[in-house]
Amino acid sequence: MSQRDFYQVLGVARDASALDIRAAFVRLAKHHHPDHGQSAHLPGRLHEVQQAYRCLSEPSTKARHDVALAESERLHIAHQRRVRTRLACYDGRHARRDSGPDPTLRLGTHRRMRWWAVGVLVVSAAIAANVAGLVR
Repeated sequence: MSQRDFYQVLGVARDASALDIRAAFVRLAKHHHPDHGQSAHLPGRLHEVQQAYRCLSEPSTKARHDVALAESERLHIAHQRRVRTRLACYDGRHARRDSGPDPTLRLGTHRRMRWWAVGVLVVSAAIAANVAGLVR
C-alpha cells in the first residue's frame, strides 16, 4: 500500500474516537519530542505523528483518508489476486479461490509428465537400444 496509514502511526484503531486520537498524539508527541532526548535517533518521527494527528483530527480529512485507505487496500488485494493467478500456472501451491473443489486435493498432480520429459525418455531409450545393439 502506497499511502501511509495514519492510524498505524498513532497506534489507534480505525474506529477510534477523537479523544483516543488526541491521547495517542499527546503521548507520542511527548515521547518523540527532541527535548525529551530518548528518541534522538528518529528525527522524522515527530513530524509523522504531527501529520497523522492533523489529518485524523479533522472529520473531513479523516473521511478522505479512510476512503484513500480503502481504495489502496482494494488495489493491494486485487494485485495479490493477479500475482496468485500468475503463480498458479507454475505450481499447485497457489490455488485459485474460484476453481471449484480444493485444488490441493487433486490426485496425481505430482506424477504428471510434461511432453519434453516424454521426448527425453524416448530418445534415451533409443540411445540405450543402439548401445545395447553395438555391444553384442
